[in-house]
Amino acid sequence: MSPDDKIIKGVKLDQEPRTQRDEGWAGLSALLVVAALMPWPLLITRDNWWAFVLVSAAIVGALRLLLGRHWTNYAGLKLPPTHALLVVMTFAVVAAGSKMLLHHVYETAGLRANTLSIEEQTGFLFQAFNEEILFRALLIGFIFQYVRSAPLISLGVAFLFAASHFLLYRFGTLHMALSITALATLFLAGVAMNNLYLAFRHIGFSWAIHAGWNIVWLPAAFYDASTNERLYEPQVFDRVLGSPAIVAVAGATTILSFVLLARRPQASAASP
Repeated sequence: MSPDDKIIKGVKLDQEPRTQRDEGWAGLSALLVVAALMPWPLLITRDNWWAFVLVSAAIVGALRLLLGRHWTNYAGLKLPPTHALLVVMTFAVVAAGSKMLLHHVYETAGLRANTLSIEEQTGFLFQAFNEEILFRALLIGFIFQYVRSAPLISLGVAFLFAASHFLLYRFGTLHMALSITALATLFLAGVAMNNLYLAFRHIGFSWAIHAGWNIVWLPAAFYDASTNERLYEPQVFDRVLGSPAIVAVAGATTILSFVLLARRPQASAASP
């Protein structure tokens, strides 16, 4: 081996850990920036559909600045064209199925909901997009550097997903805690969406489920059917997400997602 070879190899050995470290810091910075941007639409007035769109634009800009030209890989936005078509179909099926299921849930939970507006529904498309980038792509991608077990990552991130909702409502402007059953549904839904990301390495299918579910009920104003009293969002979460039918659907979806994850070992073990 010549001295030049040693110098070249020495440079490579010195630079490789530094490059990995730089990428790690960039990923952590992106994670923290997106986490800081996420709550703002929920902290202003209820008619805030436009705020979700603005936060999405800010997230895209921040990721491009922090992560460079490969930011779409980190954000989980690289998906094959065939998957893109399947994502649209999945979104439509989930939205239609959720609407039929929620009609039954509203009756049993004693809820009355107003008519949804297109603007509010549009906002929640972007709200789901923002959460998927944060919890699925960035958070799972960061943790995967240190934990290589896909099921363990899925369960841990789902716990954080449910905990973030608890903290938002308990210590936010409303100061209301979510029920155990509502938190269980959020945890199970989080596991299912985490598994979809780990199986396919993009947020397409997890977004389709998340957005398809959210747009058919979250933008609505809810009232108690017997008293006509306006309900706050945590109260609606408790009645809807705490419904036995919703908990059962979330549990079944979680089981199916683990089956899918087990059938795609190479995708689940791949690095982000």
